[in-house]
Amino acid sequence: MKKGFGFGTAFLIGSLIGYLAGAVTARNAAGKKSLSSEHVLEQVKREVKDQMPIEGAWIFLTPHSWSKDSLTHLVYKGGLISSRKNDTHHFDFIADAKSGAVLELKAQD
Repeated sequence: MKKGFGFGTAFLIGSLIGYLAGAVTARNAAGKKSLSSEHVLEQVKREVKDQMPIEGAWIFLTPHSWSKDSLTHLVYKGGLISSRKNDTHHFDFIADAKSGAVLELKAQD
């Protein structure tokens, strides 16, 4: 009697292991989860606090796709309120949902 696996069984097991390893790697590379909207809002406030005092802030709870310069990002949109010398300014921001980095910050007209 032969001991061990035959070629067909070994090939099948190797193929299955390769497929699973590839699927896990692809999922981890492409499917990095989004940060929570609360986490992104706190990160945005930390990033801009040296440039302006923050009096208020808000953020949409659901991320969505946003394109600029032929690049598409998953982003959160929100706003900041800043006051200096009794003068209030409103700003809109766009932040990357995966890293929390501010991609755009504009004063409202």
